[in-house]
Amino acid sequence: LLAHAAQTRGGVLLHGALAERDGIGVILAAPGGTGKTTASNRLPAPWRSLCDDTTLVVRDPQGNYWAHPWPTWSRFLDGGPGGTWDVQCAVPLKGIFFLAQAEEDRVEPLGPGHAVSLLVECVRQASMFMPPHLFKEEVRALNLERFNNLCALARVVPTHVLHISLAGAFWQEIEQVLEGNEDQHHQ
Repeated sequence: LLAHAAQTRGGVLLHGALAERDGIGVILAAPGGTGKTTASNRLPAPWRSLCDDTTLVVRDPQGNYWAHPWPTWSRFLDGGPGGTWDVQCAVPLKGIFFLAQAEEDRVEPLGPGHAVSLLVECVRQASMFMPPHLFKEEVRALNLERFNNLCALARVVPTHVLHISLAGAFWQEIEQVLEGNEDQHHQ
């Protein structure tokens, strides 16, 4: 219900971990089993992992995107361990990084079109419970609205593929991208 309400205002529910450093948020997006939780657990201070699986992205009236940690549904199914998330905590979203396992850490920027194609899958994985009781026309309208939201998101929030190794300091790659984005905004 909350994800649908956010979507009507330009937001989306993404299958991705949310990390924060110095008040700035980034999403580590990937299919299940690719390494979101492992990457989240490896982040050193001053990084903070706010959630390791699902993030609610909302857009404010000025067109800025904010990310909220969201519960990991699988932790509540079949007697899972449960957990708590501070869903009221919001950080400005300054990057989305699609994880890819690799031998060494590096970042590869993505264009908006490629980013949208990857984001569509991340939203599908996180929002599978949204359309079960809707009519075909409602599902079509929901998907079109979601696609338009993702196109807008990809135009504003920088997206990258983060090639991540098992032992490297991948967060340093993220930091370099964030510092570069800040430099570009100051020019």
